[in-house]
Amino acid sequence: MPALSTYLRRGGIALVAIAVGGFAADFFLNVGLTHLLQAHEYGDYKVAHAFTALFGVLVLLGGDRAAPKALAGPLASGETRRAWEYLRFYLWISLALSAAVILAAWAACALQLGKLDPRGHHPLVWMSVAVPLHASGALASRALQSARYPVLASFPWRVAAPVLFLALVGATIWARGPIGLPEVIALAVLTVAAVTSWQWWLLRRLEMPRFERAPETRAPRAWLTTSIPMMGVFLVTLALNQSDLYFLEILGQEAEVGRYAAAATSAHFLLLIQTTIVALVAPLLQPAIEAGPEAARRTRHQGERLMLLGIVPGAVLLILAAHPILSLFGPGYPQAEPVLVLLVIGNTAWALAALSTLFLQYTNRGPVVVGVALATLVLDSLLNALLIPRYGMQGAAVGTAITMSLAAVAVVVARRRVRG
Repeated sequence: MPALSTYLRRGGIALVAIAVGGFAADFFLNVGLTHLLQAHEYGDYKVAHAFTALFGVLVLLGGDRAAPKALAGPLASGETRRAWEYLRFYLWISLALSAAVILAAWAACALQLGKLDPRGHHPLVWMSVAVPLHASGALASRALQSARYPVLASFPWRVAAPVLFLALVGATIWARGPIGLPEVIALAVLTVAAVTSWQWWLLRRLEMPRFERAPETRAPRAWLTTSIPMMGVFLVTLALNQSDLYFLEILGQEAEVGRYAAAATSAHFLLLIQTTIVALVAPLLQPAIEAGPEAARRTRHQGERLMLLGIVPGAVLLILAAHPILSLFGPGYPQAEPVLVLLVIGNTAWALAALSTLFLQYTNRGPVVVGVALATLVLDSLLNALLIPRYGMQGAAVGTAITMSLAAVAVVVARRRVRG
């Protein structure tokens, strides 16, 4: 299938550029923040950022994850009104659920639950206002991906967003002098708003979709039946790393939250590679499955080879350079070197299984993935509760490496039982 090979090669070049550029931009942004903020403030920022990213996915009920399956065909055939009906449906859902999340965060603040102190609002409360922006941006990005514009889908979030954020921070410091955590949070929300607006502008310019109604094509029940199970697999990747931050915030030493976040930021390089390759392969997999087992197998194998070529060198680089990478964050951060190594192991295992999870979802075996996801989250939470009080951030990393590796094995075994 020459067209597929050509598409993957062309996308692979874009993958390398976006993954490397995105990692560098995000890495230096976080290095800058660790020198600007105290370790505990940086930890608070990362907890708030993790909260916003997590709920930005949850409020979509998987609409972004299912978009390539639902939109690739209509966009390829010019049925842009049908595509808009899908996007419009999930936009309204995300807005309604985002309002509930924001109200819940501020109610917890008013009731003084945990660390959500009403006198000095935890950054999580302020960042909650970015949840609907994250959701809308994710949906626009997936629409561009479904239309086979992988660079336009990935570049704004992977590269442009951290570069813009860093530029805004630098400009504010130049104009006003030293800034603190409140200003950083405000600039983070502004960045999300700007990138989300940019992606919807791209969709409008490309007329993908045309923003015209086609109510007869609405299929809410079918869409939700597909999208909700697909949400589970992505939440595993997010929640495993993010739950560590939440548990460390509650059970560990406050300074360790920032150090763990620095290691997780470095290990995020592998997640960038994983998500970019999945974004590249996803629009091709559904047509291949419809073409028959042989076409599906060939497409999946090509994607898996590309994943292997991207992930393994990145993992080796992170492990070998763990100490100098963490030293860039400042004094004390190299203590997280074992954490970075453990997170690389877990992220590598999960990334290599990513296309197996996609295949299961696209062959209507989403409940299997959801079952693995729920079991993984429960196990990770138990390990965090047991290991963090005794071993701190290293205990959190051990739990994540174990659970992500077991989850990867489970989905690969489940995929091997499916013909194709």
